[in-house]
Amino acid sequence: MGMPPHLKCCGCCCTLHMGSMIGTGLYALLMVVFSVMNLAWASRGIKQPEAFCAGTTGAYRKGNDVNSFNKCHGEDICSGIDWDKVQADAEAGNVFGGILRVLTFVLMIGTLVLIVKKHAKGLNIACKVLAAMPLLYILVPIINAAVAAPAQALRSTGNEFYEMAAKDYVCGNNMEQFVDPAKFLSAWIKKPSATEIADPKYCKDPKFIGAPDPTDDLKDSWGFDPCVGVMPMMMIFPFIWYFVFYISLYSYLVFNIWSLKEELAGAPKDDTEMGAAKPAVAVATATATAAA
Repeated sequence: MGMPPHLKCCGCCCTLHMGSMIGTGLYALLMVVFSVMNLAWASRGIKQPEAFCAGTTGAYRKGNDVNSFNKCHGEDICSGIDWDKVQADAEAGNVFGGILRVLTFVLMIGTLVLIVKKHAKGLNIACKVLAAMPLLYILVPIINAAVAAPAQALRSTGNEFYEMAAKDYVCGNNMEQFVDPAKFLSAWIKKPSATEIADPKYCKDPKFIGAPDPTDDLKDSWGFDPCVGVMPMMMIFPFIWYFVFYISLYSYLVFNIWSLKEELAGAPKDDTEMGAAKPAVAVATATATAAA
């Protein structure tokens, strides 16, 4: 004899149920991990660029025909720059992405509850909301490429220029070109002492001391060169990141949740939702007993 249809699909439904439950829980955990990573990779901010602009003279930034902050950047980085706006633009993608991560985490927890309860009607609504989320996700790499990346590059250049200038001062060069040296150095060294200022470790590599030569290799450990500015990967990487984690993996998870919802919708009522109607045999028996 053949197996009844509702028993044939039981294994498939159980597999989908377990897979969707695990996948949803892991994706919620992924949002927590991304949030922690974002906090751990906090930028140096704009304190140093502001100190660089306020604490150095225009002549110092102009330099000479070989070494010049202005030639490295293409113009005076301190001319008409609102560093508060730069900071806001640089963090725009992170802020919007952080809001989406919290929203996604809450949505995944709610969906997980519906999966555990095998609530077909609730999952039907959840699937529609989940399917609409990529329309919000795609805005993050767009914001990063159009707004955040240029501002981040400018902020990083300002930070690198500050450190070059600070090393120049503590190494005893061009000291007359600095305005209020103690205040200037406070953005780099909290309480500069004679021992700290005399530390030779700051004066080893002339490429990174004082006004830079744009022809030198000035890349940092991340590959950023202050004389180059926005790197192509700063524009491309956000799209790769979001395609992998917020489109591909996310879409696969949503497809599994949708498949589970379809299986639950086609299963017998009492197998899908808690507190559902009793089987027909039980209802008939109860009716006959009451009539007697």
